[in-house]
Amino acid sequence: MSSRRLRVGLRLSVALLLIAMAAGSALLLERMRSAAMTAATEGLEQAARAAEAAVNRHFLQVDSTLAGLPALLRTAAGGRGLEPAVANAVLRDLNVQNLVFRDVLLVKPGGEVWAASLASTRQAGLPLEARLLEAPPIAGSLSVAGPVRNPQTSEWSLFFARPMRVPGHGRLIAAVEVPVQLITGLLSPMGDAAKVRILLERADGQLLASVPHDEAGVGRITPRPPGFRADGVAFEVPGTDGATETIEVVRTALYRSIQLRVTRSLADALADWARDRRWLLVVVAGAAALLVCFAIAMDIALRQRERMEAERARARAVLENAIEAMPDGFVMWDAEDRLVTCNRRFRELYEASAALLVPGTRFAEVMRGGALRGQYPQCGPDVEAFVTEVMAWRDSDSPPLERLLPDGRWLLVSERPTTDGGHVGIRTDITPIKRAMADLAEASARAEEATAEAQIQGARFQAALDNMSQGLCMVGPDAKVIVCNRRFEEIFGLEADSAAPGTPFDELFTRIRGRSGSRSRLVRSIHARQRLLASAGEAGDFLVEDPERALAVAHRPMRSGGWVATYEDATERTHAEAQVRFLAHHDSLTRLPNRVLFRERLEAAVREAAENQEEGEAVALLCLDLDRFKQVNDTLGHPAGDELLVSAAHRLRSCVRQTDLVARLGGDEFAILHRSARLPESSEALARRIIETLAAPYDIAGSRAVVGVSVGIAVAGSEGGANADAMMKNADVALYRAKAMGRGTFCRYDQAMGSATLRRLGLEAELREALTRDQFRLVYQPVRDLGSGQVCGFEALVRWSHPGLGQVSPAEFIPLAEETGLILPLGERILRTACEAAADWPRGTRLAVNLSPVQLRSVGLAGMVAGALEAAGLEPSRLELEITETALLQESEEALAVLRELQAMGVSIALDDFGTGYSSLRHLTSLPVDRIKIDRSFVSEIGTRADCRAVVSSVASLARQLGLATTAEGVETAEQLRLVQAAGCTEAQGYFISKPLAVGDAVALLQQDSGAHANAA
Repeated sequence: MSSRRLRVGLRLSVALLLIAMAAGSALLLERMRSAAMTAATEGLEQAARAAEAAVNRHFLQVDSTLAGLPALLRTAAGGRGLEPAVANAVLRDLNVQNLVFRDVLLVKPGGEVWAASLASTRQAGLPLEARLLEAPPIAGSLSVAGPVRNPQTSEWSLFFARPMRVPGHGRLIAAVEVPVQLITGLLSPMGDAAKVRILLERADGQLLASVPHDEAGVGRITPRPPGFRADGVAFEVPGTDGATETIEVVRTALYRSIQLRVTRSLADALADWARDRRWLLVVVAGAAALLVCFAIAMDIALRQRERMEAERARARAVLENAIEAMPDGFVMWDAEDRLVTCNRRFRELYEASAALLVPGTRFAEVMRGGALRGQYPQCGPDVEAFVTEVMAWRDSDSPPLERLLPDGRWLLVSERPTTDGGHVGIRTDITPIKRAMADLAEASARAEEATAEAQIQGARFQAALDNMSQGLCMVGPDAKVIVCNRRFEEIFGLEADSAAPGTPFDELFTRIRGRSGSRSRLVRSIHARQRLLASAGEAGDFLVEDPERALAVAHRPMRSGGWVATYEDATERTHAEAQVRFLAHHDSLTRLPNRVLFRERLEAAVREAAENQEEGEAVALLCLDLDRFKQVNDTLGHPAGDELLVSAAHRLRSCVRQTDLVARLGGDEFAILHRSARLPESSEALARRIIETLAAPYDIAGSRAVVGVSVGIAVAGSEGGANADAMMKNADVALYRAKAMGRGTFCRYDQAMGSATLRRLGLEAELREALTRDQFRLVYQPVRDLGSGQVCGFEALVRWSHPGLGQVSPAEFIPLAEETGLILPLGERILRTACEAAADWPRGTRLAVNLSPVQLRSVGLAGMVAGALEAAGLEPSRLELEITETALLQESEEALAVLRELQAMGVSIALDDFGTGYSSLRHLTSLPVDRIKIDRSFVSEIGTRADCRAVVSSVASLARQLGLATTAEGVETAEQLRLVQAAGCTEAQGYFISKPLAVGDAVALLQQDSGAHANAA
């Protein structure tokens, strides 16, 4: 085919390909946009469902708390009139056990706060108008007020309210404050994961909360856009008046007047598509351009092909002529190591092997044949070893080697690989060079013999100088250098031979100053001090240093005049000494001042403030303790904990002024020395800033960690303390109170706190003494089997009979024992005493003992239980250990392993107070649980509330399907007993069955119960 026809066909093919590429690109872009819209709407709907589920769970927990509040208050009253103090205690305990709201309060119809979980609310009063709590209910009798800004915390909050009646006080409104920030934190992970905006609104469009948080928009009513729908299906909202076009999904929450609106801009949803579209167009355009260029290149190539072949023939002839004209031997081998060509000079040098130099012959065959013909005198008897050695040298791309010819000439042999995998070799006759080198070597040997002896002494002296660890400079009486060693040149940054003998000393140091740069002051100081010593003829030792370097100089005069000096680089030594001084007063991890330095500065600041009272500046001490730090340390490891402490220290520095002092006292405890003329306001503002800053998430070891901080403040003075020790103690007391208030807050010390702390310390001392004096006793509450009607076991309960305080409530001393660690010896004593008592009961009678979360985390729990059973002679199958849902918050693999080890021994595990904490079906499937104990708050209202009956029935049914037993707690009437039995519970306990009994009364009850059933039979 002619070149013209080839070019026409090429052009038609290119045109058809360009048309096909354009059509295919348009179709692909449309399909990609449709897929992007589908993925965006599905993701938005999924995010809306997740957000709705989270809000529903949160609102249900709040509703459940308010619904169960009357029963808790009646139980706390114990049949007597309910006092505000008792109600406050109940609300405070309820608030501590829940993390879904900030405050619980009971409000009279006129707006007076009758009881509240936080003391600040009881003192400041209702943080919103009372009429707002009477808003129409959103479900049942639950209503939502807000959002309103809490004047105490300056935060937006929602108030969930439900009317209730309290005996002796009539109608009250139970309200729960839920900060909007808490709901925002609940929704933030979902918004971050889906890259969307989530809005919690009322049905009329009023904004309750949003992610990201919109401080100015909270409470504002936004009109519904055209095409609005609340059925959970995504819809597009056109952009009007400059607004961005968006995709939205609206879902109505379980509480119908609350809606979840999830939005995402259309541009963001199609961002990946737009990017892919740009890249596709670029790629298609590039491909089209390449195709056109290819066609043009092919057209040009067809025209030039004939010309190139002619040029190639001429170039081949020129190359062959050049190779033949080379004075050296030339040879070329292809990628398969076969001979391609060689010139005449190569054949002349290898005359014995000339017959083998035929194109196509392999290199190994040429070498082997030449060795057999005597071409290589260095070969030796083993021809194959010689050939292998040469092949290895050639493949390793080694330097050229010298080869002897049979006629006595020497060749320089070099082989280099080519780009196509072959080799090119050059053979140069170096016989004249070899002869000249031999003559030169003989002459050099004679010269070396003449100077060897002189060099020995000089080498020894120079070796001694060069191996000195110190720089040395010797100067004669004429102030000129006699000798300087290599170390001297290294220390002062001189080039070799820059300090040659005969160089004037002043000129030498002038040269050193010119090269020293930023260290010129150090060099000038050394020079000046040595000149003074030299002029006085005295010896001297001195140290000269700057921020980067330190030099120790020893100057000594010589008897014959002049002097010698040594120079030692003391930088590392001085830096090490400075580091030791620094670490004596600073924390090695965070580089912050430590407790010793901080106390000195605090003492000085208190003394200075007392002496200069007229200036009006006072001193405040802030003690800080990280919340949930131990959880991060145990979960992510100690290196991650150290990284968290360093990050927290950095954030603390950013919160304070330059005049403030931040220190690490130890562990996760920090302190701040703050001076201001506006105390205590400025110290409280600083505490708020610190709490907000440290609450932000941390990126630790590739994981997201969230901790908080509690702050205690003490101001120097009558209440804050007159010296450093008093202020430290008072700030610790305030910190303890802040942590007791729920953590993540601050508290300023007053004298009332000190009294409360003394009382707590007194009770702690009494508790320790009670352990030694055996003031604790056990009572046993019967558990009845609802199938047989017989008593099947007892729950051991501890009581403290104090000779002066009387009966101390377990709700008061058990938390104190857990906090101080006394729960471990107390728990072991309870277990051993109960096992000894149960050993005398009839076989089959079960003993239940409560297990504290502190015990669950202790080392050797399983061994302690086994020892108690063995000492009492009690079968493991008769012991049941009860754990609460609170303990599950700190669930770890170690705790699960302990529970499984106990269960493997034959001990049963019961989940106590089920339904009051963070109830999760995961606990029932992942934990080795044998029994569920339904909390008394549901049982007490099972006869009056349908939802309580539903909860009890559902839990009993679920337990039955999982193969677990169920015990209803707090049964106080015959009707309640009938209803829990009808719901499917297997066992029950409560005052209706029997109050807790002494051990003798418990044995008598067993005998009486056994006799009654024998008579009935």
